[in-house]
Amino acid sequence: MKHAVLLLVVCSFFISGCSGEQRFGADEDFDGERLIGVKNDEQDGFYKRDLDSEDYNTNQNPNFLDLSETRLDYGDDENKFAEVIELNSDLKPGPVYITGDTARVTAYAPSGISKEEKKRVKRELKEKFLEVTPRYHVKLTIKER
Repeated sequence: MKHAVLLLVVCSFFISGCSGEQRFGADEDFDGERLIGVKNDEQDGFYKRDLDSEDYNTNQNPNFLDLSETRLDYGDDENKFAEVIELNSDLKPGPVYITGDTARVTAYAPSGISKEEKKRVKRELKEKFLEVTPRYHVKLTIKER
């Protein structure tokens, strides 16, 4: 009797699994291709269709990712640090490392610069960094070339 009930349950699973009703995939094209493709002469691509129509700035909140193709990233901030060094001192910019809210910036001074001059330039550059990129705690290192 147990075998008959078990056989009946297994057969009912097979029969229900082979039904002709399609339950999912109705939004897909042929064989699931082109899920984010051109449909009815619309613009192609995820950004063009979904983000260009937004009427607000998508970079308002740091908790929300800015998904536009022209978004600012760490590379832009690193370039800004180098630009501040070049424009506001006789120093040459070195490597910039950004980790979380800390930016480690290296600048190269000409050989023979005095300690007082290094301190003055370091103080001025830190003030400029605070104006340009206030979101980072800057650790500036000045090395001689």
